[in-house]
Amino acid sequence: MDKRSFFALTAVGSACALLLAACGGGGGDSPLPADPFVNGTGVPLSATQSAAGAFAFVNGVAASVSETAEPLVLGDATLATSDTDEPQRL
Repeated sequence: MDKRSFFALTAVGSACALLLAACGGGGGDSPLPADPFVNGTGVPLSATQSAAGAFAFVNGVAASVSETAEPLVLGDATLATSDTDEPQRL
């Protein structure tokens, strides 16, 4: 085997090894949502635990302008309220 064919064979082998190494990793694990939903609803858990969470949820829903989005499932979820928190600006 001469030097050229040895070099070409080595280059092709190295390229194949790099491609195979780059294809690995999987990455199928997705992180858990930062704010899980109440079971059977589309309401985040934080909206049922604090008035600030409820305000953020309602504000986000009100800001949604999609007329083709799926309906929001509320189920038996009850939004949190507070008698001591200051009113928030809209």
